[in-house]
Amino acid sequence: MSASPSGFDPAATALSAIENASRVTVRREDLRALLMTGDGEPSHLRALFCDVDLHTLLRLADAFDVDDATLVRSYARARQNAAAANADLDEYAEPFGF
Repeated sequence: MSASPSGFDPAATALSAIENASRVTVRREDLRALLMTGDGEPSHLRALFCDVDLHTLLRLADAFDVDDATLVRSYARARQNAAAANADLDEYAEPFGF
């Protein structure tokens, strides 16, 4: 995954949010697993799903080929297990039965 032609890199944004919230190392390669499963270091999950804005999160998921339903399931798991609450994601998840 690389930056878009506009220069915006959603992975860099997500990594920055996680690095600002946690002392536990995170790598670019870790992002896809967090998005796919909703499992991992709780501080990473909270930063990813709480601090990264919805549009950036959607672009990040798209860049890692994570479909919307998978993203919502992962968010639900992270919300339950790591207290990763986000009002915008809650609203986005409603049509998926969350």
